[in-house]
Amino acid sequence: MWLLFRANAGVLLFWVLSISFCRSAWGAPSVPTVINADKMLAENIQNEIHFVGHVHLVKKNLILKSDNLDVFFVPPARGATLMDNMHARQKSQKIQTMIATGHVYIKKGNRVAYAGKAVYVARGHFFVLTRLPVVIQNGDRISGEKITFFTRIDKSLVQGHSLMLLHPSGKKGKKEQKPEVKSPQPRGKG
Repeated sequence: MWLLFRANAGVLLFWVLSISFCRSAWGAPSVPTVINADKMLAENIQNEIHFVGHVHLVKKNLILKSDNLDVFFVPPARGATLMDNMHARQKSQKIQTMIATGHVYIKKGNRVAYAGKAVYVARGHFFVLTRLPVVIQNGDRISGEKITFFTRIDKSLVQGHSLMLLHPSGKKGKKEQKPEVKSPQPRGKG
């Protein structure tokens, strides 16, 4: 898979080969991940990349927006760095964790999540949302102290004090229709 980083209105383009993020099931070909941000800082020794300002990540049908995004990679072979792996044309530089902070927005299919902070755990394919998290799906809302938002399955786990607001079925986005009432027909004399 290709990962494109774009910063400062397209001035800086940084390509990284084969970064694994939400890898498709059954070994299907990977899909590119594109990250746009105002600034980017790659820390070679620590195997980290930091994005600052208007971060926008797109990966197939997953969209993530935030003020900041820190990407932490699985440590390469002993003593090697992120750049060493890229120069050696390693097949994959795998993401271990991502931390998005500030006005976090995540959209996956028909689910949308909002939070102050989201931590992506690559091994489990989920985000842990904190700082007033809310998940909305088909007009239904859940909120709590901590929400685990799974990316491979249509599931969220709410922990701590929680609230759920459900829309009545069949009325999502439609005007409520009043049942038609027929007035009684006048009867003839008889």
